[in-house]
Order: sequence, then structure tokens, then C-alpha cells
Amino acid sequence: HWEGAEHPQFKLAEETGMISMRQGTKDGTYHLRFKAYDRKHTQTDVPANVTVTVKEIPHEAVVNSGSVRIEGITDEDFIRIWDYKTQSLSKSMAEKFKDKIAQVFELPRETVDVFSVQLRRKHPPLTDVRFSIHVGSYLKPVKLNGIVLMNRVVIEKAIGHNFTMIGIDECLYENQMCEGSCTNSLDISALPYMVNANKTAMVGVRVDVLAECTCGARNFSKEENCRNTPCYNGGRCFENRQSLKCSCPVGYDGPRCQQTSRSFKGFGWAWYHPLEMCDKSHLHLEFITRKLEGLLLYNGPNVAPIKEDKYMITDFIALELERGYPRLLLDFGSGTIELRVKTKKTLDDG
Repeated sequence: HWEGAEHPQFKLAEETGMISMRQGTKDGTYHLRFKAYDRKHTQTDVPANVTVTVKEIPHEAVVNSGSVRIEGITDEDFIRIWDYKTQSLSKSMAEKFKDKIAQVFELPRETVDVFSVQLRRKHPPLTDVRFSIHVGSYLKPVKLNGIVLMNRVVIEKAIGHNFTMIGIDECLYENQMCEGSCTNSLDISALPYMVNANKTAMVGVRVDVLAECTCGARNFSKEENCRNTPCYNGGRCFENRQSLKCSCPVGYDGPRCQQTSRSFKGFGWAWYHPLEMCDKSHLHLEFITRKLEGLLLYNGPNVAPIKEDKYMITDFIALELERGYPRLLLDFGSGTIELRVKTKKTLDDG
């Protein structure tokens, strides 16, 4: 039962001890005080204090989240703060993960939210973790997952467990989900996902990655609405009675913000979401350059694959200029194919 008056934003089920939060509770930290009793051990009026931290996670944070799949640990162990070996409180792996993410991105810790921890398999355990970073706007998943991948070793060392996947992609289970085209879709449930680890608990967003056997770049079967995030490259979606429109960020245009242009002064690069896994793909690009050598397009792993990885990605496509002539490299798992085009003159004419 409550010690004193009931908190207006929380409700206690006295028979089960379950605490529920009322809708509309604002962000913040709440300190709740109770008196507990235990019929079995004849304990009465034992002080029981609960600290609840509330943080709103908007839809934009979820669709722009990074994700990792961790082996050898359950969701409960990931958030656990009680060390059974030493019989003392310790920093949870979730907190260590958050600390290290903030460190590798060189950002304040409060910009990082770890909002979803879900058990995917019990034996042997696999746990999915989702996080977002907000610095004025939310960083895109391709950047979150890419930088985590480049700092994989130090993050794994910090939490003491290995990642089996960075940027959860159910299409990587080759031929298990789909034969041919495969696209991941994010299923965000209105129901929360609760993890209870005795001295601590987490109520997070329930998010599932579903493999759909279709080409995401050319899937016109879904009803168009803003919930399906039809605007590419961070475009904002607006609906009216007849149709929807996309408001595109600087550097993008087209009906769905799918067109872009970039310029470089001999260095730098632009980082985009990887190409969809499709049976048939068509990619169009135009370029102007005065350089004889350079990489025009690359799609594939951004670090050298680790041989021990169960789902090692080695497929890649690269388009480059070599001595002013285009050169295409392809590898879809059976070796690298090289295609050279001998144009009438070199393409570095500006």
C-alpha cells in the first residue's frame, strides 16, 4: 500500500504489487514510497521505494533508430543492476552501452536514448537493442549503425558480449525468409515491451523487423499514407484528403525526396541508406568531374568483415573512375566481377 497519499500519476494494484502509470504523465523522475507486506515471511510495513524515470520516445526516434543484436545475454541480464556474485548494485550493461555510444559519437550522454530491449531467442539467448541520438534532429540509422560498426570492438568490450548483427536485417538469413527480393519493414506496436529484472525494470517500445518478400524500392502494393514513411532521405510527410506530399530537406527533391545531388572538392563523401535487396534493380546517376581517379558509388560493408561472424556481409558493388575511364566491380557471393567501359575519351572533362 502507499506510504501516505497516492501519487496522482501512478496506480498501485495492492494484491499483485504492479504499478501502472496514467496516460499523459510528463517526462521526469518520480520517487514513489510504499509499505509492503509478505504473508509467507510474516513481514509487515516494510519500506519499499520505487524510482520511475519517464522519457517520451516519439515516432521519429523509432524510425530513425540504430539497432544491434547481442548474443549470449537475455533482455533481463542486459538491464540488470544487481550483481548476484558480489551481492551488490552495479552498472547495468544497458548503461554501459549508452555510455560507450555517447563516447564513440563524441556527444553528451543525454542525447542518447536506449528505448527498446527485446529477447529474440531464449536458448542460446539473443537480445535486440534499439537506440536513437537526438542533436537538434535525429541522426539517421545508416549513420548510427555505420559508426557502431566501425567501433564494434570497443563497444563489445565495454558490455562484455558480442554483436551478431549491427543494423538488424532479417533479410540476411539467406533463403530462410525470401528467395529473391527481400525488404525489411519496421513494425511498431502500440503495446509496450516490459523487461523485469527484479531490482529494476524497463518498459520500452515494442519493435519488430519483418522480412517482406518484395522489392522495397519498387513496392507499390501498400496503401500510401504517412505512417508507412513514404518520403525518403528524411523528408517530412503531409496528408490531405486526395494525396500526400513530401517536404524535402536541403539537397533532395522529387515527389518522394528520392533525388539528390552532391559536390566534393577532391575529398569527403556522402553516406546513404544501402540499396534494397531486389531481383531487378535500376540505378541512375550522373556525374561531372575533373579528376582522373575516384570512387563514384559503393554499396557494401564499411569495415572488413570478421570471419567469425555468422552473418558476414561480403556482397558489394563499386563504380569508380580509373585513369578517367569507368570501372564497375560486382560481388554477390561467388567472386568479384570486373566490367570496364572504354569510352571515346576520358570522363574527367568537367
